[in-house]
Amino acid sequence: MPISDLRASSVQIGTLPFYFNRELSWITFNRRMLDELMAGRLPLLERVCRFAQASVQLDEYFMVRMAALKQAQVSVSGELSPDGLSPSRQIRQVRSAIVPLLHCQNAYFKGQLRPQLAAAGVTLLDVQELTDAQRVGLQRRFEAEIAPMIAPLVTAAGEDCPDFSNLSLHLAIAGSHHHTDQVIWLKVPRSLPRFLPLHAGAAHDRWQAVPLEQVIAAHVSALLPAFSIQGIYPFRVTRSAELDRIDIDDLESAAITLIEWVQESLQQRHSQGQAVRLEVTRDMPAALQSRLMNSLGLTTTDLYRTPGWLGYRDLMELTMLPRPDLAEPPWVPALPPALVPTVMAQPMFAAAPEPLNLFGLLQTQDLLVHLPYHSFSATVEQFIAGAAQDPAVLGIKVTLYRTAGDVPIVRSLMDAAKAGKQIVVLVELTAALDEETNIHWARSLEKAGAHVVYGVVGLKTHTNLALVVRREGKRIRQYAYVGTGDYLPNRPQPYADLGLLTSHPALSTDLSHLFNFLTGYSRPSRYRCLMVAPGGLRSQLTALIQREVDHAKAGRAARLIAKLNVLADPDIINVLYQASQAGVQIDLMVRGVCCLRPGVPGLSDRIQVTSLLGRYVEHSRLVYVENGGDPQVWMGSVDWTQRGLDQRVEVLAPIHDAQVKATLIQLLHLWLADTRDSWQLAANGDYMRRVPTAQTPAFSVHDYLMQAAKSPTSAIAPLATPQNPSA
Repeated sequence: MPISDLRASSVQIGTLPFYFNRELSWITFNRRMLDELMAGRLPLLERVCRFAQASVQLDEYFMVRMAALKQAQVSVSGELSPDGLSPSRQIRQVRSAIVPLLHCQNAYFKGQLRPQLAAAGVTLLDVQELTDAQRVGLQRRFEAEIAPMIAPLVTAAGEDCPDFSNLSLHLAIAGSHHHTDQVIWLKVPRSLPRFLPLHAGAAHDRWQAVPLEQVIAAHVSALLPAFSIQGIYPFRVTRSAELDRIDIDDLESAAITLIEWVQESLQQRHSQGQAVRLEVTRDMPAALQSRLMNSLGLTTTDLYRTPGWLGYRDLMELTMLPRPDLAEPPWVPALPPALVPTVMAQPMFAAAPEPLNLFGLLQTQDLLVHLPYHSFSATVEQFIAGAAQDPAVLGIKVTLYRTAGDVPIVRSLMDAAKAGKQIVVLVELTAALDEETNIHWARSLEKAGAHVVYGVVGLKTHTNLALVVRREGKRIRQYAYVGTGDYLPNRPQPYADLGLLTSHPALSTDLSHLFNFLTGYSRPSRYRCLMVAPGGLRSQLTALIQREVDHAKAGRAARLIAKLNVLADPDIINVLYQASQAGVQIDLMVRGVCCLRPGVPGLSDRIQVTSLLGRYVEHSRLVYVENGGDPQVWMGSVDWTQRGLDQRVEVLAPIHDAQVKATLIQLLHLWLADTRDSWQLAANGDYMRRVPTAQTPAFSVHDYLMQAAKSPTSAIAPLATPQNPSA
């Protein structure tokens, strides 16, 4: 069957669909992450961190992806997924896949993680396990610290339930008052630790705690003397995090700014976001479950009953314990190789190191930054800080997609604006779950005198860019930064990303045109070297793959390697199938969701898909093409999804510097060679962990790159490079 006919067909290869379902692929990805931590190779508190993070990711899945599915379920269009499933059927299949995953999580926590913590001196107790002395101490603490925070709300049978806040733990206290059945609803205070420490008599290496909701349940009767309690049941509500679609006409008719609209939408989301999931413990009576579901507008498909504790994300509190013996040794980033000679040349006994002269370096070569192996503060932050302080710099333009509580780059931009430089900052107000932080920094930048814009209405600006305009004698030179992701160093699991600092004229000029478009000063431009979405990136990417097809048909070298987080666009997948049939060897490193089915004879037998997990979140995106013996490499922020290619501002930048290109090609082969943290996708949808063999010895790319960064020159080349099994 010709590839062009795939979308119009019954999307089947015999009994198999051409595409894996995106939602089910996401659940498979989370199962891989759980398997990684269950393997037991990580330090104990790192396993706790990953376990809690898995709960966070599941919460966010329901808030974003499940919310979108439920919205599509009631849509009149009833659009099918590429694999032919309706929204309703996808919801049912997602539930069928998530329930076993939750059972696995609960079993692992109860049978392994919790006992291992206890054996290491970190004990999580249930209230019934406390000693008499501990009970007396907890009663005093309840009266002094917890009771003042509690605000019970009583409803009689038939009355509406209150609005339960998103992801908060609540208690439903069922009972009666003067022979009238009532339910008291109580929100577990978020301002207190979820796991209340028991300090009395504990040794310095012994830490005990009890869940806060159990402490409240054990003592709340003292606050309700006239209420006959029949049962106390924890529950948790998840609400949609999606903001309504933005329409420029709606903003104009409402006479409000975009930032005001986002603030109003956030307020509505916090208090009234559509419920998408109800989590309860198994002992909650069916009548109470039904009452909650009716109040929230949910069905039994949205109900998740668990035998264990709710809200495993709160286990993240344990990672703050002063137990370095149970954690990963802290990693100290190094300098990129190109900067080492600059630092080594400084006086040995100088009072303080001189700021690196990045502009001088970038006049002669590009600089590749590989995070977290290389220092972000000494490179990208220094690039912006140096520009802010340099009197020759006339202006700085930056995009901000995700920010954190304290961002040195933002503070440098504020200082530069106060100093009178032309500062333009594009802040993406609708970055999911980071809107409030971005609004805070947008207002702070405006107060400092920066020109703050919010991009193109209806398109998220996801790309990570910076442009510095500098006067050098009688000429103006532009310096650019292109990153594959926002670098937030305090994430629970560090991200591995790439950044390119360059003064290449064509690339810098393209970025200048792109910024003018994003700030509303010009229409979309034809770019000399950048691929930019929406618009040209999809067609240019397709043409890049088609060129490899032409090389293969002509007998020339043809190969494609792509490193992504998500591959879900059906049209791009079809082009990859076509390339495989034409003889192009394709290696796809897709960390998370992958909807392409590899290894199908006659369709995708030249396509290999691997997923690399490990110590760091592999977040960088790269594209390599053999190009008949003249290799090309592109890097950027785009994943191959319909949203990424058509509904976001994204960039893929070509690598011009020969040394940077060689380094990136070597990195691609190193990632492909990993046999410790890499998984391979089979045609039936199963992921198999790659294991060392005689041909592929044991190799961890993360360990290898950390070792390389520690060497005096931080160069990869001096270390023995393992053989790439698919080369």
